[in-house]
Amino acid sequence: MSVIHGSLFDGIVQFHDPDNQANTAVIVIDENDDPCISETFRNCVARQKSQQDVLRFCNDLGCLIIVVYAHRVLRARHIFSIIGRPDFSCVKESDGVLALGTTPPLMGYLERNKITSLVLMGSYTRFCVKESLIGGWEEDQYYAGLLNRKMTVLSSPALLGPYLPEAYVLKPMC
Repeated sequence: MSVIHGSLFDGIVQFHDPDNQANTAVIVIDENDDPCISETFRNCVARQKSQQDVLRFCNDLGCLIIVVYAHRVLRARHIFSIIGRPDFSCVKESDGVLALGTTPPLMGYLERNKITSLVLMGSYTRFCVKESLIGGWEEDQYYAGLLNRKMTVLSSPALLGPYLPEAYVLKPMC
């Protein structure tokens, strides 16, 4: 689901109802403080400010905050200045967060905490964010994405880095 920034807050409130077993968490994927490839500095600053607004809103609402690191822990100042410490963090070895190489496994955490929806943000839309959403390949084996796990995903273009489909090499599905 992609909604404009103002409506995103309404969507978060709609999908976050802990009394009725509907929990929303924020998932920050591979975020750092520098502009990503093909992103201007101005766009990077605007994206980071939007991410901070959403993190403040979700923090006040009581949503869990999940941070996913690529290959090693790298703390993005603009994220950690708002959240302090995430409720859960993991390191992924592949592009998607549900790949086998993610430690500790994310799906177990989502299930234990009865997370039914995620607010998604990240700068590497054409790789990590995309494969986290729809799945991808790891060691010649396909793994499902968050959308395949019946997870409601809320986001906005203001929370994501630019997407360049021509830079993404598609792998055939068997």
